[in-house]
Amino acid sequence: MQQQYDVIKQLSDFGLTVNQAKVYLNIVQSGPTSARNVSEATHLHRQDVYKIFPKLEKMGLITKTLGKPTVIKAIPVKTALKHLVTIETQKAKNKISRLKDELKKLTDEIKETQTIWNTQERWFIPLASNAELANTMHLSFEKTRTEYDLVTTSELLTRMQENLRENLRVLGKRDARIRIVIEKPNDENVVKRILEKIKPKTGDFAAKLVYKKIPMSYQIFDNEELYIVMERVTESGLSCALWTNDRNMIKFFKENFEEKWNNQVVANSYPKKRNAIEKTINRAFSQQSC
Repeated sequence: MQQQYDVIKQLSDFGLTVNQAKVYLNIVQSGPTSARNVSEATHLHRQDVYKIFPKLEKMGLITKTLGKPTVIKAIPVKTALKHLVTIETQKAKNKISRLKDELKKLTDEIKETQTIWNTQERWFIPLASNAELANTMHLSFEKTRTEYDLVTTSELLTRMQENLRENLRVLGKRDARIRIVIEKPNDENVVKRILEKIKPKTGDFAAKLVYKKIPMSYQIFDNEELYIVMERVTESGLSCALWTNDRNMIKFFKENFEEKWNNQVVANSYPKKRNAIEKTINRAFSQQSC
């Protein structure tokens, strides 16, 4: 009994309702049969069984022979289920196509109803989940037009490389200045390969490896937005971050970046053409958990 229940449940994954699955399974197991026999075996009213037959026929699962009594036969299981997979695949393609068509329209409609943030107001937003990080970061790259500065470690750069490659490509097309400072890794060749992979084909791109240990990783977008990487991690192991548009904090980190960038003590470069801040960060995250 349990096995039959499990099979019915699995058939529902192929797009059948529970009653449709019961009827189809009974026909498969019993061989050529009649509506009365199916009704008795499945404990469904005969009228309900008669309503199910045309739907199973349309799905390509059964055939009917005209006559008295009408005989119901099941299409071979493997053939029938392959047909169902084809139907479900087409449904999925149609849904994806429809969603793509609606994407821009819906995005524009939502933007029209969004509350515009007052750029003079200070915001500190802890990003403690994969979705928050991905969505907020995407918006920042979309808005950036002039410059992007990144201070990071080789470990973080390795985890970021796939997202960075696409976003830096877009910034390169805008001729934005891109500068990356990386804490000197154990294997410099690994970092070189990553930099070759993520650097855009156009635009102003440069990177430096530094000898000093970097106490904090961060990103600055157009001197308007700042992301500070946290030690905490999200549900999948990504580093949490604090986003802010606070002018004083951005200025502090910008000066910190320029100091690192202009420091002559670098391991290599690739030109291809604290207390108050920590308190603010901890306060912003005090009510959050990753």
